[in-house]
Amino acid sequence: MGNAKFYFYPQPSITSFLETIDLGEPLAELFSEFEIDAQDGVSYTGRRYRTVSRISEVVRIQRDRMISGEDKAAELMTLQSHIDRGYSTLFAADLDKAYATHLTRPARAGDTVIFVASNVVRSIVGNKIVTAGDYLMIESQNPNMRYQQVEVQSITATATAGGTITLVNPIAFDFDRGSVSVRHYRFWPTLKRPVENVGSNMVTNERGFLFSLDVIMTPDYAELHSLLIPVGEELGSLENALQFDNSVDSPLGTTGKISVADGITDQFGSGLNIISEPNLTFPTRQ
Repeated sequence: MGNAKFYFYPQPSITSFLETIDLGEPLAELFSEFEIDAQDGVSYTGRRYRTVSRISEVVRIQRDRMISGEDKAAELMTLQSHIDRGYSTLFAADLDKAYATHLTRPARAGDTVIFVASNVVRSIVGNKIVTAGDYLMIESQNPNMRYQQVEVQSITATATAGGTITLVNPIAFDFDRGSVSVRHYRFWPTLKRPVENVGSNMVTNERGFLFSLDVIMTPDYAELHSLLIPVGEELGSLENALQFDNSVDSPLGTTGKISVADGITDQFGSGLNIISEPNLTFPTRQ
């Protein structure tokens, strides 16, 4: 297993150059959870409908009592100055698995083989690739991002050329519209620091000689897809890709309508076979 490593181009700077911070060891802790912006609407009959707009992963990176102590802390303070201004960094929990690419063909529920491009960030991280037994994260665009973690069974793709990846278990969702990224599940190419954490130190110390890292970051998904997928290589219609996906309104897969027994009329004498319930949605929160 490789060491944890940050990659970034310090900003603001007229001359762009790649800065790397190799922690020299694996992480102590790595937490990841999903933040979901959703709203529920309730119909006149009491049926509930959900609109999901934005989904975002929140990543907490920790390394207690780092080796190389104060020298590593000084490098991380430079990174903090960069990300506190709203710029991004690439982070790999395992530098040997710094792999990120995109789908070149649609993947649909039930598929066990996906078609991918080369490692799009190889000019930054080197010719890294995943192998059998590794886990990948597949992510579509927001709003209502679809995501799924999958295990690699075998791979024909290389870091420099596209190919196929065979999965242990089939795809659960349709990834067939817009930009769809594929990355090692512990590699994030476009992490940014949430504004609520700005001002708190990433690095703390004990008595001036034991230094520890603790930082919370979240991906910029628009930047991620812009980085990974060239314009014109998106899947399907971009217009359709950016629509809310509320085609299924309940866990049972029904369509948002309720049936009334044939032949029954209401008190006003009109015959109703189908009563359409309004699907109450809410605008995307900016």
